[in-house]
Amino acid sequence: MKKVSLFVLSGLLFQINDAIAMPINSNNSHLFANNISANNIGAIQHSIMLQAMQTFQTKNALNSNISHNSPNLYGKMPVYGTESLYGEYNVTDAAPNSIKGRNGGDDLYSDTVGNLWLNWNHFDEDVNINGYGRLDSDYDLLMLGLSGDEKLWDNPAKIGFFGGYVGGDQSNDYLHISENGGFIGFYAGYNINNLNFAVAFDTGTLYNEVTALYADKDFSNTWLGASFNMTYDIPLDSTFMLQPGLYGGYTWIKSADYTYSTSEIVQNDNLSTFEFTPFIRAIKNIYNGWFGYIGVKYAFVSNYGGDININSTTTNFLDTDNYSEYGIGIEKSIDSFYISLHLNRHDGGRSGWNGGFSMKYIF
Repeated sequence: MKKVSLFVLSGLLFQINDAIAMPINSNNSHLFANNISANNIGAIQHSIMLQAMQTFQTKNALNSNISHNSPNLYGKMPVYGTESLYGEYNVTDAAPNSIKGRNGGDDLYSDTVGNLWLNWNHFDEDVNINGYGRLDSDYDLLMLGLSGDEKLWDNPAKIGFFGGYVGGDQSNDYLHISENGGFIGFYAGYNINNLNFAVAFDTGTLYNEVTALYADKDFSNTWLGASFNMTYDIPLDSTFMLQPGLYGGYTWIKSADYTYSTSEIVQNDNLSTFEFTPFIRAIKNIYNGWFGYIGVKYAFVSNYGGDININSTTTNFLDTDNYSEYGIGIEKSIDSFYISLHLNRHDGGRSGWNGGFSMKYIF
């Protein structure tokens, strides 16, 4: 009995190890298309959520004792400055101890500031999926949002809505995946002195067209996500500030099942992906409303679920490694508009470049 049990156990272990170590080549590379798109959704979510939560209008610590050069008047990327810094340095007609708006007549102590914003980002990356290999990833992210600020318990609070489009391609020598999708979301934030906290929720769908050497297929993924972003402003002088922070996110991704032929039946488990990203930025009020920053972050990514069942043989979800990001950015206002530009470098599980611009209209 013991010999039989050991034989059965050793057979099961062999099957499990064989499934985990399934070789990937030109003949079966297309079977992992859902795995590839799910990994990309996790990276897309990082950009969507941070772009949304970082577009709040800043109103930190506005009071009668703050000067135009106070570092407390900025602190959020890509929106460093408050409306008081944009284009209205002639305040000689203002009432004593009062900061006026960009036209010299708007009182900044009103409870609500609304803004409409547009973000565009382009990504050109080399993605390394463990156990699979590398893919060229080239995609664009376009977002439109509407947000407003209010006072809540004597501190600035924020609320907003956003939506957008994501589209691009991932490819290697064996296959090509064309991805197009859309998303909508909601975000809110609160500031207490130099502590800034925001949350965001979204849902979206990604439609994938797979072209491979031996098989083609179309399928869709749907996701639900939630995230938070927390920063703390550390003014070093009247024009320079450090801002450490932490981003955390969770995304649930509904995977797709597909059949290429009677001999290629693929079933994919749904995936849960978690991310925690500490970061720090150095922000500088350069001159006359110009702001710039340099920053660094490290993304820790963990995935649960997502196993792949190919013809009744189970293979683990293929992860990407953690990655680092280094970035620079600059912004300037023109009347009621502001424009910011940024450029980032990724290394690790995702290596390459991304950059783009943000534009906001404050009303």
